[in-house]
Amino acid sequence: MNKVSVLVRILLAGSEGKTASAGWVDADQGCSGYGGLSRQERFELDCDYRRHLHQHMLPRHWDALIARYTLDTAERGQSIKALGRIVATHAHQHFKFYSVLTWAEPQKPGAEGKRSTGVLQADIYDMNKWDDNRGTPERTRRYWRAGIHKALGEMLDEAIASGIQLLEDQELFEKMAA
Repeated sequence: MNKVSVLVRILLAGSEGKTASAGWVDADQGCSGYGGLSRQERFELDCDYRRHLHQHMLPRHWDALIARYTLDTAERGQSIKALGRIVATHAHQHFKFYSVLTWAEPQKPGAEGKRSTGVLQADIYDMNKWDDNRGTPERTRRYWRAGIHKALGEMLDEAIASGIQLLEDQELFEKMAA
């Protein structure tokens, strides 16, 4: 059983109506678990665990998980903005926002027009547009982006560890193994 995939499935419980979320729940059926509950009962239990995580995690950890893993664009947008406010960097706010946005939604391969609708436009990944006509040297911009992405990656690692610990404290994984 992959604990991270269970955590992500629980985070996606709020997006159950979306096709990709349903696909994730179905893909995770290999875990069986929950004592043979139906898909609906499992979803409701996942929603309860999601609520528990939201109540007990540090806001920055919750925002990192939501920004990176959920499908709800409104919820992701709020988390991306929140992360943009707390990431420490010398970069100006406009640059910081785009750096957080592209961390939350990494560029995926594929030709324009052949990507899913959830992918950002290709020009959003162009760091030259993030500088807001300030003329910051490319080396500095790369340094800023690397620092922001590193800080967010570390925050996400902490959030995953925290989320798994909270689920272990609720004995979720023992229930699934039964």
